[in-house]
Amino acid sequence: MQTKELKLIINGRFLTQQKSGVQNYALGIVKALRRARVHLEIVTPKNLINSELQLKKIGFFSGFVWEQFFLVLYARKQKGTILLNLCNSAPLLARKQIVTIHDLAFTEKANWFNPLFKMWYNYLIPRICKKAQLIITVSEFSKRRIIEQYGIIESKIIVAPPGIPEFKFIENITDYGDYALLTGANNPRKNASWVLENIEILTNKSLKLIALGENQKSFNNIVRKNSDSILYLNQVSFESYCSLLKNAKALIYPSLYEGFGIPILESLCMGTPVIASDIPVFRENFGTYPIYFEIGNKQSFSHAVDGIEMKKISEEDILNLKNKFNFDNSAKQILNALNLIM
Repeated sequence: MQTKELKLIINGRFLTQQKSGVQNYALGIVKALRRARVHLEIVTPKNLINSELQLKKIGFFSGFVWEQFFLVLYARKQKGTILLNLCNSAPLLARKQIVTIHDLAFTEKANWFNPLFKMWYNYLIPRICKKAQLIITVSEFSKRRIIEQYGIIESKIIVAPPGIPEFKFIENITDYGDYALLTGANNPRKNASWVLENIEILTNKSLKLIALGENQKSFNNIVRKNSDSILYLNQVSFESYCSLLKNAKALIYPSLYEGFGIPILESLCMGTPVIASDIPVFRENFGTYPIYFEIGNKQSFSHAVDGIEMKKISEEDILNLKNKFNFDNSAKQILNALNLIM
């Protein structure tokens, strides 16, 4: 369904950022909107060098300054348009816009974030939520938290979850032997440090650990544990990530707080078992597909690792997940909501 004579301006700041689940979500939604033949324009800072998308490059600077000033000036000059922001941020002064809030970790788990980031988001997010024509989020869990935290009416929020990207693989991956994959090794919300500190649970079961992680300015630094059984890899390509995930004995995803849990979905759809922390959002999204363990409980984690060999993800399971979570369906939800408000 297409919006009524409406043009979407996409806030393309995400294309200048380090790729994570949030940026991949934005890219997936934009591609789905294009497939739906929506009239849209992706607007980015001029310093963006490479992109697979057709772009409109405007203004000066990048990041915060570009988003809060130059993007607003451009959007205001475009008649019959609405600005679509897909990555937890949006300009305060935009007149017509949609904002996407993946989760509220910055306020609910504030000690994970550096003071400047935390202060800015605590100022920005409630204001853009109240001014926006529509709020998109990725799970019922996050929707409930936005309603409770900011008093937003339920009808103003839609849930448009992530989908599966097109997986790409490298031809000759290094043989690491039997290993489990851990993502977000430098992100305190992912609780990776607990797994690293208890590496003997994996080594006792003849498993090594490959830990993926990149330093991000928004998070407080965490200390890495040194061990011959842990291999740290930083800034791997998407192809390398897919190959590592496909060949792992399991993905370990011990997060303390999430809005969705994209790596869990990716792993399951490759047929790779997932060991996940037993938190409500994972139960809500993925049911009994992962192997759950109680946060901070070594025995529970050890039992979960024991269950890897018995856990099989069938083709039917994968099909069900792909039908439940896909970008085309989420794009349709966004367009349907737009037609109701415009």
